[in-house]
Amino acid sequence: MLIMGHPQFETQDDDGIGDGIPPIPEWQLDSTALDDDLSKLSSIDVHYAVMNVLIRLRNVFQRAQRIPFPTTRLHDLTCFVVHRLLLSASHMANPQSSPIAECIRYAIILYMFIIQGPTYYSHAVILNAIVTRFMEHLKQLESTPRVYDSLDVWLLAIGMVASTGTTHYQWFMERARAVAASLQLGNWNDALVRIKSVLWLEILQGEDIFRPHWDAILSAANQPGPPDFTVYVSPSSTGAGFV
Repeated sequence: MLIMGHPQFETQDDDGIGDGIPPIPEWQLDSTALDDDLSKLSSIDVHYAVMNVLIRLRNVFQRAQRIPFPTTRLHDLTCFVVHRLLLSASHMANPQSSPIAECIRYAIILYMFIIQGPTYYSHAVILNAIVTRFMEHLKQLESTPRVYDSLDVWLLAIGMVASTGTTHYQWFMERARAVAASLQLGNWNDALVRIKSVLWLEILQGEDIFRPHWDAILSAANQPGPPDFTVYVSPSSTGAGFV
């Protein structure tokens, strides 16, 4: 999949029934209740295939704060989630697909790559393809008048990290700067609170992966004149791969 750019296997259903890649046991935790952070998303056009993954991942990540799971289980979870979301993708040709749902879909995929970290093979090919799709849906989302909120901070945080070292990075950074100004984010903690309210897994050096980008944006916003530096995170620090 890392080379071809599309899923090679089906996934089992949420109960672990059927052929294909199985979910991890934590995936089957209760996913019926929406907490306050996600209640707003329930009123917008985010269809079931994406919302179900988002809610279940939040439950899994919240449990992992109390009972951390091993790296191998994170690998299995990443493999399952990426296959599930790519299999249900609309491929942009479906007029019934909403830009916000597709933005969340591809942001989740990118986030799973980021938090898993490097394993066996380079993920550069599929990561670049997903970032490109992500950008196209973000552009569609921009064409619709809306008020920025925490979801925008989370989407652009992932976009900046995933595009680090590529020609797409500046595109994400410019939009993150506009969102930060609109929401009056003063420092990294302001951004982190909003990022965590959408989807976040506490991992070693997790904040270190995201913080330099926001520090660069916010420090420049708090100083007169143009910024005289740009902070990048090495692509190898966010690499991931799985078979």
